[in-house]
Amino acid sequence: MGACSNKSQNLNQKEEQITQLLDINNPGNVNHRYAYNFTLIPNKSVGTGIKQTNQYSTSLSRIEWDMMQNQFWDSHKDSSEWQLIRKALSQKDESAALQILSQANFKLIRNSIQLLVRNKQTFQVPIFVINEPTFYSNQNFELNFETSILKVIKKAIQVRVRSSKLPQDYEISTQNTSTIQEIKQILLEVTKEKACRLFLNGRELIDQNQLGNYSISSGTVIQAFL
Repeated sequence: MGACSNKSQNLNQKEEQITQLLDINNPGNVNHRYAYNFTLIPNKSVGTGIKQTNQYSTSLSRIEWDMMQNQFWDSHKDSSEWQLIRKALSQKDESAALQILSQANFKLIRNSIQLLVRNKQTFQVPIFVINEPTFYSNQNFELNFETSILKVIKKAIQVRVRSSKLPQDYEISTQNTSTIQEIKQILLEVTKEKACRLFLNGRELIDQNQLGNYSISSGTVIQAFL
């Protein structure tokens, strides 16, 4: 009797710990990973039913937001669990979404698709893949640079990368058509670090975008977090 009671108590404590991850002020809340690009709005919600979340604004333009979503799902393309979550999110009918999750043995915590448990594994779904932001940035983003790339003359440019882990600004000779990912790879090889995030004027640069999309030219200083 005592053993069963202790086991039940332990399960309740574990579920309570998991439930706390829904609190946007909890440091373990997955949305903190995207704080550079998204600002959660307390006490204001968007969406309905299992898709109800806090409202948020973003420093990204609409096209960058779309790219960020695609990048997120691409990083989980080999996970059958995440693909099922994505399928559930794509359903307009909530009952259809719930059926998909139920058949796959997902348990929704507090009836929210933001937090699910399956086979003792926890899945936190970021708000930006559930609902759109209340505000997009109008910061300059050259949409025509990539679409008219055949008309764009490749220009050799030199950009400077600044980081607390570098003794001085690191200058990279590259082209305006180089991608952010290519610049990151150069830095990682030089610094021997495993991960890197790049920012321009407080705005995180997206991997698949080109330098020209951000109007980056010779002499531009990019901030690196290694």
